[in-house]
Order: sequence, then C-alpha cells, then structure tokens
Amino acid sequence: MRVFGAGAALLPTIAAAQQPVRGLVYDSLLHSPLAGAEVWVQRSGQRAETDSSGHFRLDSIASGPHVLLVSHPGLDSAGLYTLAFPFVVSATDSALLSVAAPSLATLWLRHCGQELQPRVDSGLVYGVVQDVATQDHLAGAGVLLEWLRILQTDPTSVLTQPRTLITRTDSTGTYYACGVARDMKVAVRAYARTDSTGLVDLQLGPRAIGRQDLLVALAPTRKRAVLRGSVTTSEQAPVYGGRVAVRGGGSTVINSDGGFVLRDVPPGTQWVTVQAIGRAPFGQAVDLRQGDTAWLSVTLAPLPVTLAPVRVITQPSRLLAEFEARRRSGLGYSRGEAELATMPSLRAALTTLPTVRFARGPGLTDFIVLLPNPGAGGRGYCVATLYVDGALSDYDQLHSYRPSDLVGVEMYPRAASAPLQYQSVATGCGVVLIWTKYLK
Repeated sequence: MRVFGAGAALLPTIAAAQQPVRGLVYDSLLHSPLAGAEVWVQRSGQRAETDSSGHFRLDSIASGPHVLLVSHPGLDSAGLYTLAFPFVVSATDSALLSVAAPSLATLWLRHCGQELQPRVDSGLVYGVVQDVATQDHLAGAGVLLEWLRILQTDPTSVLTQPRTLITRTDSTGTYYACGVARDMKVAVRAYARTDSTGLVDLQLGPRAIGRQDLLVALAPTRKRAVLRGSVTTSEQAPVYGGRVAVRGGGSTVINSDGGFVLRDVPPGTQWVTVQAIGRAPFGQAVDLRQGDTAWLSVTLAPLPVTLAPVRVITQPSRLLAEFEARRRSGLGYSRGEAELATMPSLRAALTTLPTVRFARGPGLTDFIVLLPNPGAGGRGYCVATLYVDGALSDYDQLHSYRPSDLVGVEMYPRAASAPLQYQSVATGCGVVLIWTKYLK
C-alpha cells in the first residue's frame, strides 16, 4: 500500500496499460475514514464515492502519472476544498492508495508557528480580507474574534468569561486566528483603516477549523446596497409574516409570496438573520457589493421539538389576547406596549424585571438572560428559555428587535410558573416571552 499526504510527488512510470485504482480516504481532522467523499482522476471521466468505510474504486485508469482529486462537504465547510494527491499507475499492477486530509496539528504548526496544545480553545479560523469595490486583498487589516465561555465555578454558580483574539492579515491579505473556541459561537469582524465589516457568526464544527472571508467597504466610495430574496419552508411553501434583519442595520417583513426587499444596507460582509413562527431561525454571512443588489434564498426547517408536544390551535390575535389576560391576572412579570415605548433598548426593558441578570453574547450588543437556578436553591444562575411570538427561539435573534417593534415582554422566574405550553421541563429554568407587533 502506498501512503500519500496532500501535495506528495512521485516519479512517473511510463506504460500504456490500464489498471483499476482502489483506495482509502482518511479524514485526519476527525481521525476517521471519510465516507461520502467524491473521488476522481484529473482529466478523466472516472468518478466514485467513498463507502461507509472510506473506500473507493476507479476502473480502467491508464498507466502513468495522475492526480487524484477528493472533495467532501465537511472539508468544504472547514475551508479545505478540493484536495489533490499525485500518484502513479503501474503497467502491471493495480494501484492501491491511502490518502489523508491534513490534520489540525499539521495546519496549526504550519500557520501558527507552534505545536498544537491540548486545550479547550484550540480552533483555527482563517480567510482573506478584501476591498469590496476593487477586490484587492488588504494587507495589515485587523480581524477581531470574540466568544463567550460559561464556566461552572461551583455546584450553584456560573461565571461568564468574554474572550477576545485580534490578528492581522499578511501581505497577501490572509489572516490566521489560532486559539479560537472549538465549541462556542465566535463573532468575527474585519477592520481596515476606519471601516469595518458587520459582525458575523462562525461556529466551528468537530474538525475545529473554519474559513471566513470578509469584504470591507472603504470610504469614501461606500454606496448602500439592496438585499432581495425569498424564504420558503422545507416543504417548498412560501413563508409569510417572518422577519429578515441585518445585524446592526435594518429589518423587513417577509411578503405573502415569501419574498422580501431590504434597502439601504451597509455594503461589505454582513450578518443576515431570518426568522418565522414555528421555524428554526436562520443566520448567514452575506457579501453585499456597494450600490448593487444581492439575492438570498433561504429555506427554513421546522423548529426542533425539545419539549413534550403541546398542541395549540390559535391565531396571532389570540396569542396577544392570552398575553393581555395574563397581565390582567398578575401572572409573572410583564411590560406592555406603552411601557416599552419609553425604553431605549430591549435590554433596558428586561432590566426592569426582577431577578434578571445578563451575560454577554458573542456580539458587541448581544446578550443572554440569566435567572436564579431553581435547582440550586436560587443561589446560582441558569440561562432563561426564550420564546419569540410563541416559538422557541435563540438569543441571537434579539439584537434585531427594538422596543418600538414590541407589544409586550413576560418573565417567569421558574419554568413551573410559566404557562403550560412554555414550560421548559428539560432545564427547569425560568422563561422569557417576547411579543412583537408582527403578530397583529
């Protein structure tokens, strides 16, 4: 068996016969064979897919030097696109190959200049920073990465630790950020001169490596962009009444045909979120050319069910009527539309509710609500379960809401005190309910 790493070179053997090529593709980032990878020989029509054990077979490959190409969605997400492995087919024997993607330790040593150490924050993020107008690679641009680590200091207390890493691009406009969180969401922003991209999210997968290219719009040529698109369900039905927002920018409601138009958007790389009742929220970094229109097609999957199912047959107006009924009966703690109108921000509104504390989210303005932990006798804190317009939601969505967008907020310090359909039996932690004007 011949074993090759990416970029290995072999001397050619000249012959005219054709032989089968069999082999194994190994994912050194996951330390396991790579199933479902596409394998083909350069300048040949022969293609194959690796089986569950990472093996493949290609028939009738001419003898002589060749290049084996390997592609896989998991490697693509890590920024390792098509990998190339030179090899030689003998005139008399079939070729048996074993090829491997580079390991995290190899990439770390190559780009970080040191040995990989076993630690929690040992991920690697890289990419290029470009001028959105000229596509020039920007040398010396700064890249800021932030994440939040939540540590349990004792059986009843948690501690939040914001982490920050700053790096700069080299002469080719490429940056490498070494020592990033492997298991937490990371916020990334690029700076060049006095300008910057939006703050975008990146979640490293089990391979602990990710690529994020960034476009910066430099003054004085910045021209606002337009974002158009369509939103459908996984069943191919248009989504109606959901919301599309640019972090730190504007937002709009999805039309009855599933389409949306968001004007006056800052150019460059921006973070776009899409949410709708009963659907899992969507977030993606989008490159917006200045003075141009970008198109975004989004498919929203059903919201994952994490609690015991409760069937609710109602209309949006009924949900708001139930909220008002709970306010009149004094259940939980709440703020109505008139009270919210005087608040400078959603966080300020939530601050007026008793027992509420905050932890910093991944972005500069993001936050997480903490409530007393019922399992620790009220001495520790836990992350409150969040619902927006009656649907289980993610705190990443809150940055796009202003008090003027809301008709009410509710807070229940314990899950058991919340309305039945919003009780989080999985955690027992309290519940925060956000009600928007888009339900009207």
